[in-house]
Amino acid sequence: MDHLTLPSATVRSGRLRFTDPDGAARALALGAFSLAVPDGLDVTPGLDFCRSFHLPSRGPEDRRRGHREHGHPRSKLGYEDRPDQVEQLQLESFLWDDYLPADVAALLRRMKDLTLDTLHGVFDAAGVPEHDRDLVTGGARQDTGLCYTTVNHYRSDLTGRAGIVEHSDSGFITVICTDQPGYEILHEGRWLPVHQPPGHFTVNLGDAFRVLTVKTPRPVTAVYHRVPELHPEPPATDRSSFTVYMGPRYDMMLYQYDTDGVLLPYQGFRDFSVEKAKDLGYAFHSRIEAAHR
Repeated sequence: MDHLTLPSATVRSGRLRFTDPDGAARALALGAFSLAVPDGLDVTPGLDFCRSFHLPSRGPEDRRRGHREHGHPRSKLGYEDRPDQVEQLQLESFLWDDYLPADVAALLRRMKDLTLDTLHGVFDAAGVPEHDRDLVTGGARQDTGLCYTTVNHYRSDLTGRAGIVEHSDSGFITVICTDQPGYEILHEGRWLPVHQPPGHFTVNLGDAFRVLTVKTPRPVTAVYHRVPELHPEPPATDRSSFTVYMGPRYDMMLYQYDTDGVLLPYQGFRDFSVEKAKDLGYAFHSRIEAAHR
């Protein structure tokens, strides 16, 4: 089967740089690219947490396990047992220190800074003016937008299910760390496995970017992606991945440039996300629904 190699980029001194001259244009068209893990950033605590968060707790002070039953009352996201092979924990960035092990929270804070630099690098590549960015993101640089982590445990013993269902991400950007292959994107009408080079994150660009730029000279694709069903193959462990996501808040508007480059309100982000979930056949976050009733 053919494999797809994504454009490759690095962040140095806060600036996103693509390896090849056409890398930025290809990344916008694909909606995805590879991002080098910065020197000195150890992702091991995050992957180890993926392998433990769903296990039974060993006591009230145990932050590495027991998240299936925890409840996470301050989060609007929390634990979810999905209809595919994934069970996942989603926590907003302001709760990382409260609910996660210290080494995991520290790793995610560094990844959050990297994600923010990457987001603004993509804004540069897409020609989104600096003066519009606070409005469309809800203040990502001021930490008033939506940022959360998703921690995934793929249960390969659950057969007859997709690894994770085909979808696009709703926000602007998701930076993904994984320990095994499996990520595929829909490219020119075909599902293609993506070559994931060692020492790199995968970056997904989402619907908020697509909506914002669809009428501009440099539109951004919201990458449609999936993980097919995974089969247990001892001695390999279940697949693990974790992410940092940035997007508008659910109480915000999505915005879109018209053909004259004027920025206009498009649709409330919550309504957009609910409609998208319905179209794709999955349930929207129940806690966010309850908060807006």
